Amino acid sequence: MSIPNSGSGGVLNARFLRVIEAWCVRNGMSVGAFGAAVYRDRGFVASLRDGRSPRLRTVDRALAVMGEPPAGPAFLKEVEAFLAVTGVKRSLLGREATGNPSFVAQLLGGVSPTLATVEAVRAAMKSHASPAERREIRARAGAMPAILTGARLPSPEPPARPGNGDHGPNRPARRVEDRGYVDTREAAERLGLAPGTLARYRITGAGPRYYRFGGCVRYRETDLEAWAARRGKRRNGGVLAGDGATSGERKTLRPFRATCHRF
Repeated sequence: MSIPNSGSGGVLNARFLRVIEAWCVRNGMSVGAFGAAVYRDRGFVASLRDGRSPRLRTVDRALAVMGEPPAGPAFLKEVEAFLAVTGVKRSLLGREATGNPSFVAQLLGGVSPTLATVEAVRAAMKSHASPAERREIRARAGAMPAILTGARLPSPEPPARPGNGDHGPNRPARRVEDRGYVDTREAAERLGLAPGTLARYRITGAGPRYYRFGGCVRYRETDLEAWAARRGKRRNGGVLAGDGATSGERKTLRPFRATCHRF
């Protein structure tokens, strides 16, 4: 027996959608390409916009790609903490939140609820817990992923990019520890690829090594050069050989040494 879907995803569904859209903008990837790469479904994000409420295991696949902590284990800890702190019976919580008194047993057994069900269960837990109990529940549950909290989410608007070589009056000089690192767009430019291709390579593991600093993805020039060298064998009149590239992604590699002074 499956955990019922309690309708549209509401706030949690909107937060999950916002996180995906913002990540795609930052990484130069279309939402269709994201859906195809993560779920083999180009219409996945469109279905979220239409009100689809995905299950937590589905949500966690996307969060893992984006470098975010999973929501499923966090929600399970929250439910366990609620039951321990308040003494509310499992059957009562399940019946009030979902109409299914076996909900908690199914959850503990590994069944994955939808975001809509998660939202309904959290509302029921809130109604049965005092402010002091809610604080204790949060302490026991530990860190929660951003979509399950009231934390401010990243904007889906593309970040402003200054002109080449122009730090501007309010832009600090490049820090010493930043030297040798470039963002996705500049790395893609060096390699003659689209930023979305590099973002897809991060999902499939086919691209150069990359690093995460908070929510930012950076590439080191030495890793880019090493990856370019490994793909340097040319055939068919100068088109890069394979590595899974599609016909739309096969581009002649730009002379790497010629542009290294820009790192």
